[in-house]
Amino acid sequence: MNPGAAHVSLSPIRAWSDMTRGCERNRYLAAFVVVAVLIVLATGCASTGGASDTMIQTPALVGMSIREAEAEGAKLGIQIAVVSSEESATLPIDFILRQDPDPQTMIRKGRIVEVVTSSGPVSVVLRDLVGGTFEDAQTFITRNGLVLGDIIEKVDAAAVGTVLAQDPPPGNDLNEGAKVTLTISLGTMTAMPDLVGGSLTEARRQLAALGLEVSKVIVSPQLTQPAQLVLTQEPAAGDMIEKGGWIELTVSKVP
Repeated sequence: MNPGAAHVSLSPIRAWSDMTRGCERNRYLAAFVVVAVLIVLATGCASTGGASDTMIQTPALVGMSIREAEAEGAKLGIQIAVVSSEESATLPIDFILRQDPDPQTMIRKGRIVEVVTSSGPVSVVLRDLVGGTFEDAQTFITRNGLVLGDIIEKVDAAAVGTVLAQDPPPGNDLNEGAKVTLTISLGTMTAMPDLVGGSLTEARRQLAALGLEVSKVIVSPQLTQPAQLVLTQEPAAGDMIEKGGWIELTVSKVP
């Protein structure tokens, strides 16, 4: 056999053999890569599933500020979501009133806990009470959770019981329990002066200066020096009397 010819005929066989071995190595490498990727994915899924399946007790969030609740949630691996706000007379703004789920409920890590926060105290806009009656003003104050403060009485041409002034002024936004002071008209009423011990003449003069006059004089058998001193009066000193009201004096007799 010609050695040259034999050499030519064997070269393709060796080439094919070398190519086959290369392909097998590539297949082994590809298979190794696929297996490695599957292992990594399986490990990741197992890790993720374990975290989400961890059960914890829902913390008690009521009474906390929203910042405190969020910090507590971060430590436990849960999320805090504000779903609404309500007025509250007991908790300041952004403090938690209610939560869902309730405290000590078993939940999975990563769950959202919904909360309702306070928007602050109940408030009311104070309306204009001036010119109305005391009864209407008092009804408005009590129905809206406000408190009737001082009542200042003042002689005025307005009808008795008319509201002359208010404090705070109308339009103020008041929290529940705030006090409202009213100034009320006594009409043309005035306080009776103390006439006892003075003369009848002096009593008439004092009353006239207030727009009042004596309605009746009763003479007592009692003697005094000087005579006609005022012994008693009705209404009593300090009592309120309307102009034209009944005034009765008892004086000592003339000797």
